[in-house]
Amino acid sequence: MEIGTSVCEASEPVRGWRAWVVTETAAGFRLGSVLHDVLWHVGEPALADCRNPDGKAPLHPVPGRECDCGFYAARDPADALSYLVGRDEPSTVCRVLGEVALWGHVLETEYGWRGSHAYPLRLYVPDATVAAGLAGYCTPVSSRVWGNPAIPRSASATSTSAASAGSSPSSWSVARTRSSSAAASG
Repeated sequence: MEIGTSVCEASEPVRGWRAWVVTETAAGFRLGSVLHDVLWHVGEPALADCRNPDGKAPLHPVPGRECDCGFYAARDPADALSYLVGRDEPSTVCRVLGEVALWGHVLETEYGWRGSHAYPLRLYVPDATVAAGLAGYCTPVSSRVWGNPAIPRSASATSTSAASAGSSPSSWSVARTRSSSAAASG
């Protein structure tokens, strides 16, 4: 997702928009990156790593200002819509749009954010069966679709801080941030 050049570091968790692929695994439906071969684990925050092409450990915090590493989130759902279509692997069931919390090290960009830690806050799913299969990630999971694919009528075109009332990452996710072993990017 192209979200522009880094302009500053965010001081609080943020809430933005992104797309995921839905993959059917032996454990059920799982969210995955639309660009990388990475699945997001249910109930665990995803931790970004730097996929430095030379294989060396990054020499910067993730995400880095001069690097494209980290989890991406757009301010406006329209900026994430283009990722609802693309070349899918045979295991891809569908793609979904959702709201995501980013925290840890977060860089603000022209059109959104890149963060070191991420977890889905709300998913907009076009199929009731898939919605039920993804319910372990967050509440609510919506199967209501109108107009543009998977965009709810109540979707706001602006983001708000995840630290605002009722929309912060749950305390378990922030507390487990340092101890989680789920490393991922994208």
